[in-house]
Amino acid sequence: MAAALHLQTHTCFHGTFQLSPPPRLSVSFPSLSRSFPSNRRSLSAHVKAAVSSSSTTTLQEGIAEFYDESSGIWEDIWGDHMHHGYYDPGSDVSGSDHRAAQILMIEESLRFAGISDDPANRPKRIVDVGCGIGGSSRYLARKYGAKCQGITLSPVQAGRANALANAQVCFEVADALNQPFPDDQFDLVWSMESGEHMPDKPKFVEELVRVAAPGGTIIVVTWCHRDLGPSEESLQPWEQKLLNRICDAYYLPEWCSTSDYVKLFQSLSLQDIKAGDWTENVAPFWPAVIRSALTWKGFTSLLRSGLKTIKGALVMPLMIEGFQKGVIKFAIIACRKPAE
Repeated sequence: MAAALHLQTHTCFHGTFQLSPPPRLSVSFPSLSRSFPSNRRSLSAHVKAAVSSSSTTTLQEGIAEFYDESSGIWEDIWGDHMHHGYYDPGSDVSGSDHRAAQILMIEESLRFAGISDDPANRPKRIVDVGCGIGGSSRYLARKYGAKCQGITLSPVQAGRANALANAQVCFEVADALNQPFPDDQFDLVWSMESGEHMPDKPKFVEELVRVAAPGGTIIVVTWCHRDLGPSEESLQPWEQKLLNRICDAYYLPEWCSTSDYVKLFQSLSLQDIKAGDWTENVAPFWPAVIRSALTWKGFTSLLRSGLKTIKGALVMPLMIEGFQKGVIKFAIIACRKPAE
């Protein structure tokens, strides 16, 4: 509790945001102007379903505790980027620098979204939604000379991120479904592997759009389930059972598909919407994580980290199974908020 109270009083710079001078599969979708789709064919039923405040609170507490426990071991073994690496399909990754692959994930996401390196057009204000210990925030701030703010549910993550911060970056404990920022604030809204934790996907997308500045870019990189076929109402029972076991270990709500995200952004009249399937590009990552857990350093760190982290480690093979069987997709969705 003391750590949480301390982090809540940490001075961040939102509200007075002052700036210094400053072959992949993808498909584009037209922007549409309409309210959220109401029929089952347009949007998965579980995506539209109302989420009770009590279940959301319980889930968020579990997420915070999971990352409070596990972030230290992850940083110790893998560094400050708490996300997948990006690998060229078919490459020999036996000797790969997996930390370099995590940096490449950031660069490929920026390239996919068409973020400019031109000093006149590069982002100057960035928010990292689900920031971990701030690896992406610090990288983006340094790359673009930008101010970057990060939010996380984990007091431990926010504390560690602020300990590593410089004047360009700032971190706080906050809810991605109710972000503590004014409207139209950020040139780049960045969500790297946090969307899967969001119990209310429409509200999550609404908040990303709300805080984006006119003309700003939104990038969501996230785990999804496969798109449903035209005649399917839901995943197969065995697929849902597999995802439920993963959800239980990693504090995830119902999954959605890439097409669900696209429809949500379309419903809010976003422009230049693109989605990509990078499942093949992240395939080497989970085997590498498992190998790191089986080293003496990884094993002893895991035992010290707590039951939630151990439980998460035990279901890592299920992530590999989900990818291999086509149930789990690793997706990127990028779009632009219309300029005023």
